[in-house]
Amino acid sequence: MPHIRVSGLPETAVATLSNSLLEALADICQAKPESFILDWVNSNSYRDGEQIKDIAQVEVLWFPKDPETHHRAQQAIREALLKVYPGLQHVIVMFRELEPSTYYKDGQHY
Repeated sequence: MPHIRVSGLPETAVATLSNSLLEALADICQAKPESFILDWVNSNSYRDGEQIKDIAQVEVLWFPKDPETHHRAQQAIREALLKVYPGLQHVIVMFRELEPSTYYKDGQHY
């Protein structure tokens, strides 16, 4: 936790992201890198019957954070995505706040 879901990129690009992005986000959140989970979501986006290959979407599921942390995290995510996949025209980052009392890990909630 946090969970990061990436769609719109090849799996190899997301695997490469895991080498540096999780460490950067851990620094921003003052957490351990091993606390983060990076998921590749195999998906295709379409517009007017054509596949879109220049948009990536990132969904960050985590406990509530302040606006400055959101800003710093989205900057790190955007920079990391553009570094591993420079052909992107658009990077969409969405933060979804989880309630600690409704989050369970190994049978224990936070």
